[in-house]
Amino acid sequence: MTSRAKPTSSKSVLRWPWLKKRNVDRAVEQQPEDRPEVPTQPMIDALDRGTDAGCSVASNAATQAPWSSEERQLEHPTSSGLEIAQATVSSAGASSSFFTNASNLVVKSLQINAHQHESNSNNPGWERLLQNTAPNALHDSEYRFDPPKCDEDTRVEVTGELMGWIQDRESPQRLLCMTGAAGSGKSALQQTVAEECSGKDILASTFFFSSTDPTRNTVSAVIPTIAYQLGSNNPTLREAISAAVTKDPLIFKKSLKTQMKTLVISPFENLSRAISKTELAALPYAILIDGLDECTNEQRQVELLETIDDCFLQNDALPFRIFISSRPEWAVRSALEVTGYLHHKTYHIQLSDQYDASGDIRRSLSRRLRELGRRSGDPRAQSPSWPSEEDIETLVVNASGQFIYAATAIKFVSERRSSPVDRLRAVITWTPEDRAQPFAALDLLYTNIVSAAKEAYEAAHPEQDFLLLLRVYELLGRGRCTVTRFAPTTVDQILDLEDNAHRWLISDLQSLVTTVDFRGNATSPWPVKLLKFYHKSFIDFLESASRSNSLFVPESRVFEFVTESCIRALDRDDSSASYSVNVFICYFLVGPLADDGSGSPLLEAISHRLPEATKRWEKVEKCVSEESERYQLANPRLFRSIFGTVFAGWLAYLSHALLEHENLDQETYRKIQTSYDKWEQISRSLGGP
Repeated sequence: MTSRAKPTSSKSVLRWPWLKKRNVDRAVEQQPEDRPEVPTQPMIDALDRGTDAGCSVASNAATQAPWSSEERQLEHPTSSGLEIAQATVSSAGASSSFFTNASNLVVKSLQINAHQHESNSNNPGWERLLQNTAPNALHDSEYRFDPPKCDEDTRVEVTGELMGWIQDRESPQRLLCMTGAAGSGKSALQQTVAEECSGKDILASTFFFSSTDPTRNTVSAVIPTIAYQLGSNNPTLREAISAAVTKDPLIFKKSLKTQMKTLVISPFENLSRAISKTELAALPYAILIDGLDECTNEQRQVELLETIDDCFLQNDALPFRIFISSRPEWAVRSALEVTGYLHHKTYHIQLSDQYDASGDIRRSLSRRLRELGRRSGDPRAQSPSWPSEEDIETLVVNASGQFIYAATAIKFVSERRSSPVDRLRAVITWTPEDRAQPFAALDLLYTNIVSAAKEAYEAAHPEQDFLLLLRVYELLGRGRCTVTRFAPTTVDQILDLEDNAHRWLISDLQSLVTTVDFRGNATSPWPVKLLKFYHKSFIDFLESASRSNSLFVPESRVFEFVTESCIRALDRDDSSASYSVNVFICYFLVGPLADDGSGSPLLEAISHRLPEATKRWEKVEKCVSEESERYQLANPRLFRSIFGTVFAGWLAYLSHALLEHENLDQETYRKIQTSYDKWEQISRSLGGP
């Protein structure tokens, strides 16, 4: 226990318990003669902090040193039942204590239980270990007070699967990796599982990474923190770990694999040889690591995974079961894919794909909002009809199965100085013109992820504009302003990028974007890969200048860029990209011209480039002809409806071409007119104008 006396050591104060305490009694007569017979100031200060008779007070009995500001742990027992019949404390002696302003105070039958500890100063190995741990990373850390965790009736299925795997010690796979989109509730699940494991006495260690906390955003403290927790659970392990550090004080500067073998594996193997199998099986065995993606160095993430593989998964004698959660970023994703070194060794839960959390989000929102209403002074919020089912459903749709949206909304509505009714309405009806910022926390998350991905991508592709390309794939992949959604491989080719360029673009955005199989759409009746944005709120973020700020790219710039790319593609002699060029010319450049309206960003972008595009009318005609033949064979049922629009746009294109050439080249004008007449007949045969 820490004294309030001035510290006598220059070392930092350690404010968390290092060891389970053990009591050993010693009679009063065995105390050294020079030990005071009345409570010393540190003892009184212990009472000043609110402890009662029987509190544990640590001191250094071996050296009789003055009371230190650090937590002290004794190597040898002191009295655990020291009885003081009467102790008179003067007012001067008590002036700064629990007994302030008291005079002639008599303390009767004061018992002081001094628990057996090893003094950090007498155990340099353990002290050095503590200096390299990350207390903030523990599941019950003071720093992580009130951490996110699952409500009692939510995530029941996935929590059951996680706990079932942890407790199934016969399962051959001893590593579980849970990957999921940003905000899908991974940390809340880890916290819930950690507390359940702790309650069952099977929790060996936890480590919660955080990119914003410098004490736990690197892997350097992971193994010392695991070793500390293992040693705290078992005195024999503690002694072995301490001895290992004493033997090699530079162990913390060595590779993770060396640290793991020295501080965890070897001590545990020695322990397992000294105890029975029953005793070994009774030791805590669940090791939980959350947020590996928040470790700032990808290569160190890889090193930690490889260390776990080499030291734990390839050693069948160890009882540990390890649960890691992370966004599906490169280090984890590459290890778990079919060709990855952890693929066959890991039980993989893809949280965002395997579990639809919409039902849990609906229940959580309904319960929490009604709790806010009952506590509110606003009569509208106390009404049984608030919040409405429609409001709840709007929030559930906007959440897209991701808990972080729901948590952000609840936090905003919970503001005590405003009515929850008005705050909820602000969330649901928010527009960029509103002064309120209900999604500020969510926007910060998106900003950090996108900014990091931008930096990494442009370092490898300095000639490319990451933000512009991201918006191109996002808008075209959703079919914004066009009759179809464009597959990312098709976008790669029209932009004249390397094969599968989109994979490199979203490599560091896997927690927000992924690729999914799509069984075909109006223009592609066969299966294709499309981009899937996990969060509707992320798309809203990209489309709002007030939310994405410096990361914002307007639609007009995207459509101008793609229109330029289409025109450049017409001049390229690349037969391998002919399909992609045909698709873009028909559905992006020509089709929208069928719309007589104005104001569309896409139509405006095309109109600006139309004089340049009409000079290539013969190449455009070839694209329309080839794509119409292909589509009619592939999907005759939809040919009339889809190509009716394309043909209408194509006739509008030829009309512009006629105007451009009317006073320039009569021969070209006649050719365009002949082409127009031909396609007009084809369009009429399909029921067009």
